[in-house]
Amino acid sequence: MVKLKVQPNELPEEIYEQSRLTITKIVIAAVVLFFLAFFFNFPISKIIKTSVVNALATNRACPITYDDLRIEWFTPKIILKKPVISGVCFNNPGGMMKLNDLALSLQMPSVWPIGLKFHTKIKHKLTVLNIYPTIGMNRQVIKIDKSSISHETLLALLGKKSLKFSGDFEIEALVNINQGNLTSGDVIISSTNLNIPPQNVAGLVDLPALPISQLQIKSSVNAKNLIELKDIRIGNSNSPIIALIDGNIKLNPHNTDNSTLDLVGEVKFSQTILESFALLNAMLSGRQPSDKGFYKFKVGGRLSSPVPSFQ
Repeated sequence: MVKLKVQPNELPEEIYEQSRLTITKIVIAAVVLFFLAFFFNFPISKIIKTSVVNALATNRACPITYDDLRIEWFTPKIILKKPVISGVCFNNPGGMMKLNDLALSLQMPSVWPIGLKFHTKIKHKLTVLNIYPTIGMNRQVIKIDKSSISHETLLALLGKKSLKFSGDFEIEALVNINQGNLTSGDVIISSTNLNIPPQNVAGLVDLPALPISQLQIKSSVNAKNLIELKDIRIGNSNSPIIALIDGNIKLNPHNTDNSTLDLVGEVKFSQTILESFALLNAMLSGRQPSDKGFYKFKVGGRLSSPVPSFQ
């Protein structure tokens, strides 16, 4: 290798290169130390904890209590110890749902909306909900994916007066919130093992066993509190009831029971069902089913007291 001759008033080139590398390392170290000093001295944990506590305390529409709140930084997450969700959240003031520890972990920055994406997994008996909230400046997006709700959880939420049933329900959802107001949302719920056991309803009707099996609900909601039921399918070829339904539900934000119904559809009953309900036969009297045995119907009235009529 040929070496360049160094003049008497010059230093070797290697010294300049080492000097530049040293300066770069010093700058990087200074930046790292600055951020570490900022992180350990700035009360960021206290700020986050105060924000979460205030948000939960002011959420009167859906009260959530807990034993303790912790923040972990190794794998960044917020942990609620033994949270309890009030039945008020599910229009069942006398009920509650106790959960295992609830962890909200940071996933990654979000490009749209610009903000932070989190993940929390809710477990209750056989229920597993994977919820991914993305929090931006004025906009939030909530995604539910690869999740299922068991009948035990639903019955705990709905209360003792609810219709008894069994089965597991898969759920997917995407909800958009802008400045605290719901702007849009899409929800898909499905089941392949829905079963309604024999029971008396409100002391008026004795239901026989109804092995519905399949259920699918596709719906969307907009900022005007209007739920659009795009596709509801109940039962299969072996079910005692088969129904196809669509329409709208106008939500009452102050009292869900007073939400108004505007649904249309068609339904087919097995011979066992027709023989079990004299009232149903009376309602169908004079109506002609389609070639496949389906009757067309409408449902109006309110959510708490629907009014069906056959065409």
